[in-house]
Amino acid sequence: MLVVDDFSTMTRVMKTLAQRIGFEDVDVCHDGRTALDMLRARDYGFVLCDLEMHPMSGAEFARRARGEPWGSRCVIVLTTASRESAARAVRDGMHLLVDGFILKPFNSEDLRAKLLEITDRRSGKSAAAQ
Repeated sequence: MLVVDDFSTMTRVMKTLAQRIGFEDVDVCHDGRTALDMLRARDYGFVLCDLEMHPMSGAEFARRARGEPWGSRCVIVLTTASRESAARAVRDGMHLLVDGFILKPFNSEDLRAKLLEITDRRSGKSAAAQ
């Protein structure tokens, strides 16, 4: 998993949460450009990325990532502390580029549930069938 947030405290928290739910190999970085370089060098299955980063926002990161040959293979979840920012991102069509959103603060069970929801959706399983 790759965790991307421009605040080092948040990357530490999100890395810890990911490790609690079973991700042994979690890398972190603090900006979208570095994240793109890391994704070009390594095949990460999941990316947990802050929506409101500078200088490259999580939305711009997702647009660029999806334009790469490997872009459709990785799961991208955008995080934000603002419901308004999430709603604006959906209105702007970001929900078509990312696999989901998760509101901060979240705990390890929230993260696990979001990732299970996404992997089930990607594999064609429905929540009702479980």
